[in-house]
Amino acid sequence: MTRSREDPPYRAWLEVDLAALSRNARRVAKHAAPARFVPMVKADAYGLGAIEVARALDRLEPYAFGVATPPEGAELRRGGIERRIIVFAPSAAAEISQLLEARLESAALSLPSFAKLEAGARAASTRIPAHLEVDTGMGRAGLPAAEAAGWAPEVASILSRGGVSLASVYTHFHSAGTDPAATSLQLTRLRRAASILEEAGVEVPFLHAANSDAVMTDPQYHLGLVRPGIYLYGGRRGAGAAGALADPESVARVRATVLEVRDLAPGATVSYGATYTTRRGERLATLGMGYADGLPWRLSNRGQVLIGGSRVPIRGGVCMDVTSVDVSGAPRVEAGDVATLLGRDGGEEVALADFAKAAGTIEYEVLTAIGRRLPRHYVGGRADAGNGSR
Repeated sequence: MTRSREDPPYRAWLEVDLAALSRNARRVAKHAAPARFVPMVKADAYGLGAIEVARALDRLEPYAFGVATPPEGAELRRGGIERRIIVFAPSAAAEISQLLEARLESAALSLPSFAKLEAGARAASTRIPAHLEVDTGMGRAGLPAAEAAGWAPEVASILSRGGVSLASVYTHFHSAGTDPAATSLQLTRLRRAASILEEAGVEVPFLHAANSDAVMTDPQYHLGLVRPGIYLYGGRRGAGAAGALADPESVARVRATVLEVRDLAPGATVSYGATYTTRRGERLATLGMGYADGLPWRLSNRGQVLIGGSRVPIRGGVCMDVTSVDVSGAPRVEAGDVATLLGRDGGEEVALADFAKAAGTIEYEVLTAIGRRLPRHYVGGRADAGNGSR
């Protein structure tokens, strides 16, 4: 995308390539087979739009969708998603009714939460499929693997009351892309806890543990399900650990309109705090995107964007609503042109991993921090027919 012949539709926007998303998901599904896959669409599908993303991925027939909260699952139901939806984060007691109303499955992260879930379902004369989390080293939630002999009989007792059924047993790996020894140990702890459960009379349907890093690292981690997240959305984190799974395609592209172009004399200061001073006569373009839209303030005086296929540096501090870039060395830039802050423009690309590194953060935060006032525009899928913007 170089120069627009018409005025851009927005001051800034997020473009989501649903075809690339689907290809990434197919790659994961094929690599992990015969394990089924559960796309993680929590946090509004990592900021890309949960309903539109889930609709695109639903055609690939995943086992279920993963969310963090009952309201996220209820939103998918309202968007027409009928497939299984698993809530993986702790749910408050007051949210049990929403689990039931939206036909959601729930994680069980402790004996008290498991008991409350069972009691709530039984009071409503129904049964909730529960996924039992075992803490094998993450340290934030789940039944401690080392104490399985103590809690396994309690799990069996709760299951016998009838309000919940055990759908799976799972864990979270903490360092699947960087520490193979620790990850293997976590898997051993999960398997041992599952064996103790079975000795207590609990039938364990299947185990799962693999996030994106684990899917790419070693087939032994695939188990019954895999739970890819960042890989689907173009994140390359951990991809170097396994040559069997290629780097994902870029899915998200952030665009901003050039609002104004001005020439500054040598010695002129730029943006709040005057953290940049021109060394010579420079031509600066003002982009319609700032930190309120998800462009990290840490990219002040260090980030780069693409205009007309050329890399241009950010000058001065990133503001709340606008950002200045130096276009002195780019082909003539005019108001109404389009800049690419994340993604590809011509033969150049600001990759998600590079963007995150420059901002001193992780790819997950880059995507989930993209502001809600940026319209989402969907391409490469059925959303094209109706522009797919919101």
